Amino acid sequence: MRTLPVLSIVLLACFTAKAQVYWQGGFPGRETEWTEPRNWSTGQVPGWKDFAVIPYQDHGFYPEVSSVVPLIQALAVRKEATLTIAPEGVLTIDGEGKEDEAIRLQGFLFNFGALILTEMELGPVESQLAHLDNQGVCSLVT
Repeated sequence: MRTLPVLSIVLLACFTAKAQVYWQGGFPGRETEWTEPRNWSTGQVPGWKDFAVIPYQDHGFYPEVSSVVPLIQALAVRKEATLTIAPEGVLTIDGEGKEDEAIRLQGFLFNFGALILTEMELGPVESQLAHLDNQGVCSLVT
């Protein structure tokens, strides 16, 4: 009988929307690698339905996307923080089901690779462009 409550909790956790995942950075030898799980607050690289948050860091280790990384639902780059997409990097943000802005840039996003934005309205994206240094491909797919 005790397995039923445990099973219910496990199933609920599987179907619950994921929370914000904060960049911590600085894991020795992989200080800026987006794909290093130990650089994230949850110990996992953000994925589908995750809201990746890049806060200001005293140590100065900000993420660099240097490969195709898992799709995320939303991204926030906080004031004085940065995110860099390297020439070989691809970051996709799928705003489907997101009630507010799926991309919030208070800091800066330096794109030398590919930034793909899907299921977003043009207006909120346009208001973020002052914080985007785009020297790569930036694609908005609605």
